[in-house]
Amino acid sequence: MKLSGCEIDERDLIRSAIRNLKGPSKYRTKHGQYRWALVRDAFGVGSGVAAALCREFGFDPEEMIRS
Repeated sequence: MKLSGCEIDERDLIRSAIRNLKGPSKYRTKHGQYRWALVRDAFGVGSGVAAALCREFGFDPEEMIRS
C-alpha cells in the first residue's frame, strides 16, 4: 500500500498495531485484559476474528495485557 508517497506493507502494519496494544492501567485492573479483547476493540471486529488475527500474526490471543 502507498500512503503519502511511503510504501507500507499491510501485514507489517497490522502486526505492529497488535504488538503495541496496551491494556488497562495497572491501577484499574490487577490482571489486565486478554489480547484478543484489545484487538477486538481496536479493529472493531468480533471475538473470533480478533483471536484469528492474533494467531495469524504470532500472538497468543489469551495473553493478558496490562499497560
